[in-house]
Amino acid sequence: MDLILACKNPDEWLFGEQSAKLGKIKISFVEPTLGGGLERRILFDGSLDVDLIVFTPEQLETAIINGVASEVMNRGYSVLYDNIGITEIIDDNVEICVPHAVMTENEFINMVGDFWFHTIWSSKKILRGELWAAKMCIDSYLKNYLLKIIELYETSSKQSDVWHNGRFLEKWAGEEIIEALGACFAHYEKEDIVSALINTAMLFGKIARNAAELCCYVYPAESEDYACSLLEEYFHHTVNIV
Repeated sequence: MDLILACKNPDEWLFGEQSAKLGKIKISFVEPTLGGGLERRILFDGSLDVDLIVFTPEQLETAIINGVASEVMNRGYSVLYDNIGITEIIDDNVEICVPHAVMTENEFINMVGDFWFHTIWSSKKILRGELWAAKMCIDSYLKNYLLKIIELYETSSKQSDVWHNGRFLEKWAGEEIIEALGACFAHYEKEDIVSALINTAMLFGKIARNAAELCCYVYPAESEDYACSLLEEYFHHTVNIV
């Protein structure tokens, strides 16, 4: 549950005892959230987790007018209590809609370059025996770009309802992609890390080429070709992107 609260003294809810009025707190912590604000993430008794986003009234109004609040409101919201007249401002500024991944051609080309650069960066870490650094790059940094390219492809080809951070990916991504992902994550073991890297590279390259065609974007094939040739040289594995 996402709960947005506006009050004069946010710290009383973020760091004080006010949040305990909602239930018995078992686990909680505070982190940055939309609009430069803070949220307290709470696990209450009974395993009910709540993201409690706390603003001053002025901060909430600014977040709504600037559009940053739409990130958590554009799929639907309910106003539970309003004594500051915020409902009308919400109605005027928050549109209920399904957002789609938007990426310009320049952003696409830059992302593809970043991905192929870091395939080789992680390869060098493997060759140096730095398995932790390599695995974190492959299974975190590169996977973030793999997710972005899957989102772009799914929205461009099917207008899929893509959620943030890969949520419900198993429902909106194609079966072929879901099946291929099974080989893209590694155990903490050298050969498995190499295999995950190569499979991630092949899946990214295939989807990125298809997305470029759908979006009429230039695909930096030279970068891909050079990176793949180095992967084959380093690890003696065939890298076949079709």
